[in-house]
Amino acid sequence: MEVESVVSDDSQEELDSIQEKLEDTREKMEFETLSFIEATKKFTSEWIQREIEIAVQSPENAVFPENLKFHNNKAGKSKLDLKELSLKISDIVETHLNHGDYWIHRNALFQPDISRDYMEFKKEKIRKELTSSVRRILGCVTEIFWEIEEGEPENKAWVNELGRRRYACFLRFSDEMTASLNRYFEMLEELFILNYEIKEEILRMEGKKT
Repeated sequence: MEVESVVSDDSQEELDSIQEKLEDTREKMEFETLSFIEATKKFTSEWIQREIEIAVQSPENAVFPENLKFHNNKAGKSKLDLKELSLKISDIVETHLNHGDYWIHRNALFQPDISRDYMEFKKEKIRKELTSSVRRILGCVTEIFWEIEEGEPENKAWVNELGRRRYACFLRFSDEMTASLNRYFEMLEELFILNYEIKEEILRMEGKKT
């Protein structure tokens, strides 16, 4: 009985150790998630201000129409309230990105498969979904300045998606966003492995009891 007790204690200690590592990894992934969201806010703010400047100075090269309307500003003025713009961008990005649909570590349960193909599939799926969401974010932000009107002329930079504008041109994440997402993916692999090890350890413990 003493031998069985030692084996059981060792197994439980090993399980506790793996679970502690898993929770630590989750915390680091949450930090990286918030870092990506903040980087997206910065990217969006810089993108919209750059495009507004192009629309004012060189409208033929802008993603906005030549008759762009600057809401909440005096007619003919392109000066932006940067503080107000920043708050609106923050709200839009939070609404689109700060939920569990993209961030696997927030889910209590997830597929324990740790095959390389499966992990690469999950990473590519997350990347595509985030890219699509950022396109919608850019569309929502432009609506601060540019209202969608019935019969709006086509613009190759945008598509209408369920009554909302979505950016349709080539889109590349900022270096900060890319670096953050890559760090998240590295920890995602670790999370899958730790989750698998926990399930294996539980099976071993149950096998010793029978």
